[in-house]
Amino acid sequence: MDALDKLIQLSSLSGALDLRCLLSGPLELDHASAPAGEAVYHVVLDGACTVLRKGHAPLELRAGDIFFLPRGDAHVLSVEPREAGAAKAEIEARHNGAVTVESNCGGQRPAVDLLCGRFLYAPRALLIDVLPDVVHVSFSNVSAPYLAPLVQTMRREAEDAQLGAPSIVTALSTALFTMVLRAWLDGQPSLAGVLGLLANRRLGASIIAMLERPAEPWTLEMLAKEAAMSRATFMRAFSAHSDTSPLALLGHVRMQLASTMLTRTKKSIADVAADVGYQSEAAFSKRFKELYGVAPGRFRQDNGIA
Repeated sequence: MDALDKLIQLSSLSGALDLRCLLSGPLELDHASAPAGEAVYHVVLDGACTVLRKGHAPLELRAGDIFFLPRGDAHVLSVEPREAGAAKAEIEARHNGAVTVESNCGGQRPAVDLLCGRFLYAPRALLIDVLPDVVHVSFSNVSAPYLAPLVQTMRREAEDAQLGAPSIVTALSTALFTMVLRAWLDGQPSLAGVLGLLANRRLGASIIAMLERPAEPWTLEMLAKEAAMSRATFMRAFSAHSDTSPLALLGHVRMQLASTMLTRTKKSIADVAADVGYQSEAAFSKRFKELYGVAPGRFRQDNGIA
């Protein structure tokens, strides 16, 4: 298992395809900020629209574009008419057995055809924390040939609504996250933070070691050894990619693992603390509350584990 795959699993990520939108303009659709732990995405199947975000330049989206907001920031989708003077009807919604279809085209060709959905993730997921506010890729890009077949399958399942379609589009939406992230990473000339560390083969080895053996009594010397570097070389290389220290990152990794165990297992808080490298339950609880704002027991209650 590579480190990125492990971080995705720790994020407890799941996807949902909510809407197929067939829209004509002029039209502006307001999207309020999503709840905590929820990202939003739009896939442009055909046509074009513009994303407006306060304090940012408009972003034009065209067929083949995927627009992903990791923290679900508020935004507006602006749709222009396909033809000058074209009339549009009120938006009508119907569930076709797979997704809800919204349209105001009145049987005419839409100005934009969208798939709209969400990615749900665990609180303070490390992977989400290190992503930018916007991830924008294209499934028509030759460097990401795996995206187009996935999107086309999502489109077909959302249209045909055959037996099992809801489960299929949900599974495909979850897979979409990883494929979008892979395409975005491939297009970055340089990366910073955890993503930059993961992109470096030797530094990435130390991150993998943290993830696989969080209870180890890690020191800088031990992490440097995992990266096959001296302590000084390791620190210089690490600092070139990240503003945080190796041990601070280790602490975040441990808390992310702990939050996953609290919500997915019945282990006692003391056992969870030990599993992520804390000998003292009190010290673990104090650090956990600093990061998540609530004690481990309350966190477990709030997330469905009695």
